[in-house]
Amino acid sequence: MRMLPLVLLIALVAGVGSADEPKPPVPKFKLGWDTTFVDGPLDKDGYIDYEAALNERLKGKITPETNAVVLLLQCLGPKPEGTSLHKDFYKALGIEPPPDKGEYFVGTDRHFRKGPERTLPEGFSDLEDRLRKTPWKPADSFGIAEWLKLNEKSLATASEASLRKDYFHPMMSRKPDDSKGLLIGSLIPVVQKCREIAFALSIRAMLKLGDGKIDDAFADVLSIHRLGRLVSRGATLIDFLVGVALQAIAHSAETAIFEHGRPTAKQALAYQAELRKLAPLANIADSLESYQRFVLLDSIQAMPRGGFDDVPGTGDFTPEEIALALDIKLMLRLGNSWFDKFVAALRKPTRAERSGAKDLTNEIDKLIGQRRDKDIKKLRKGEPEPLRAAVSERVGLIYLGFLLPAMERISDAADRAEQIHRNGLLAAGLAAHFADFKKYPDSLADLAPKYIPKVPEDVFSAKAMIYKKTGTGYLLYSVGVNGKDDGGKLLTDVPRGDDIGVRMP
Repeated sequence: MRMLPLVLLIALVAGVGSADEPKPPVPKFKLGWDTTFVDGPLDKDGYIDYEAALNERLKGKITPETNAVVLLLQCLGPKPEGTSLHKDFYKALGIEPPPDKGEYFVGTDRHFRKGPERTLPEGFSDLEDRLRKTPWKPADSFGIAEWLKLNEKSLATASEASLRKDYFHPMMSRKPDDSKGLLIGSLIPVVQKCREIAFALSIRAMLKLGDGKIDDAFADVLSIHRLGRLVSRGATLIDFLVGVALQAIAHSAETAIFEHGRPTAKQALAYQAELRKLAPLANIADSLESYQRFVLLDSIQAMPRGGFDDVPGTGDFTPEEIALALDIKLMLRLGNSWFDKFVAALRKPTRAERSGAKDLTNEIDKLIGQRRDKDIKKLRKGEPEPLRAAVSERVGLIYLGFLLPAMERISDAADRAEQIHRNGLLAAGLAAHFADFKKYPDSLADLAPKYIPKVPEDVFSAKAMIYKKTGTGYLLYSVGVNGKDDGGKLLTDVPRGDDIGVRMP
């Protein structure tokens, strides 16, 4: 028998089994940056798996050895907020779940609430707040010193986590049947617990300060700073805002050290040097670029699969009617075009330029108001294409309005965090100057270059910050969000002002 030609043999072999292989899914929508934004992966029905696409984007080349979230789970345990995390969460991280039992972090609520009504001791909350801002001794603590001892190992793990260079917190949502839900339902259990960790570290810093251990107190404050910057790089804007909150907690503690600890010039400048080394907070545009955009696209592509009760006049639509009534591709393009505008506006270098994001929000609100709800109600198969396009645009804008956060407020929070950082740098320089001369300088310009390489300007006015000597102390502040000098009525005052600064003492 003659041997088959090699090419024919290869073709026959290649054909064997190929009929049994599953065919790749056919995309439901045209793939592209203007529609689906990513080209995969696809689920079995041909829809983009935005959860997988997002987590792949967030993870990049991050490994368990560089990921702060892995150590934070070792600090918090397998149930950070009381329930177990899904197995896919740990699979995405590349680790096994922590054991059920371990020396995990215990918050004050869980530790101190007693009795059937789970109430805190009278005056506990006020005490806890005071111990975060002033030095203290164990005898004054209502058992808080013992609580810190209980958490010694978990806080050491959290501090170690703050030194890692990466932060990857998988985003995923699971339905009761264990199938994937929409991205908008993703949980972020580790993030909120980081605020409790920061409070604990600030309380411990003040305990160390009360014992005269200034360098150790500074070390705990730097752990809070670093942890906040890591958390701010999480997928959601909630992550970012928690990161901002941690900066405020750390700043409150560092100013207490400058006031009550009276560090040496060497100590103050060493701390300032560490502040300058800190990684920046995340840019909020990063969250819009990925998570917020993906949530919108994921929600839009799900409309033909399940309805949308939140949109006026559409609660009685079937998925089939939705598929006929709405131009999903138009809505995807609409969402992407708006996100491109917001991301571009929020990546501008100055506060004045970034204010364009507010104009975009107002424009969306105006466009929504120009469309009529009754157009949605009468839309069914066979309606003219212009009406279908108009209603699709309105529904897309409504969803965009639902899913876009209050960009102006979040942008303001980012700028406040940057201003607080600059205040901390200056407060350290002022503390060093005081240590050398037993008085504060007549002007901020006197600090450079010995006590600070360069005096930073006010984030909000782009001018010099306001500095006034006050007897044995000083008042240093930015004009704040409103752009006006309110005379040093600070954001931290009661009642609350708008200026952002440091009052010493």
